[in-house]
Amino acid sequence: MGINKSVYVLPVILFVISIIGQAFCLTLVVPSISLAALTGLDIMKKVEELPQGDDQKSTVTLTLISAQGQEKKIVTSRYWKNYRGKGGFYSKTLFFTDFPPDAKRTGFLIWDYSEEGKTDGLWLYLPSLRKVSVISSRDQNDAFMGSDLTFADMGQRRLDEDTHELKGEKPCEDKKVCYVVESKPKEAGAAYSKRVFWILKDDWRTVKIEYSDQKKEPLKVQTIKWQKSGDLWVWKDATVKNLQTGHSTIFGISNLKVNSSFGDDLFTDRMLKRGEGP
Repeated sequence: MGINKSVYVLPVILFVISIIGQAFCLTLVVPSISLAALTGLDIMKKVEELPQGDDQKSTVTLTLISAQGQEKKIVTSRYWKNYRGKGGFYSKTLFFTDFPPDAKRTGFLIWDYSEEGKTDGLWLYLPSLRKVSVISSRDQNDAFMGSDLTFADMGQRRLDEDTHELKGEKPCEDKKVCYVVESKPKEAGAAYSKRVFWILKDDWRTVKIEYSDQKKEPLKVQTIKWQKSGDLWVWKDATVKNLQTGHSTIFGISNLKVNSSFGDDLFTDRMLKRGEGP
């Protein structure tokens, strides 16, 4: 009597198909599970890890717009170096004012420390006084060059200084989806009671930041436009609108150069006193 092979082969084929199907389903399901498990801190770490290059040089033009529509322009040269935590630093930044003439050569230096609990170093150089002054922790909340960002805003706040809560996902620019993360300071007396970050889900770029004052009232909104420089995403411009005063500032980025191999000696008080970069 002959053996009907199909009796044995068919169950094996069905079993193999079942296994392949389960594996295929897992490849679809696992990523969605990992994304669903993302916390606010996870997302903010992704933002912090966004490639920025080793250093950047650019022209930053500030357009200050009063509530009545009057405009004032300030042109600065910006030098920035990425330390990635080496030597206890996240980054260092140097600004020089090029325009208007009466403010030319005014300098501003930032050392962003990566060490927990260490306050960032900020220094201001006024050529009229020929003096470098330390910007105290109290004065870091003053307006940067009359703009709608503070001296402290121009630096990089460490993630460990805040709590970060994922509030959900919402539609944002260009029909994309953003993670919405609420960051609240751990220390008492911080300049903002909270900041809410809108972060593109597909590539971790921040496109909007909402600030609330110490009374938990909406204070200002910052919107950010990006541009490509080689393989890197960098700012094209940022607009900051003060919701309480009606004043706003546009930060325009131009003449951008990436990876110029800046030395550490560029980001010192000696260079600050020169009043101009290399």
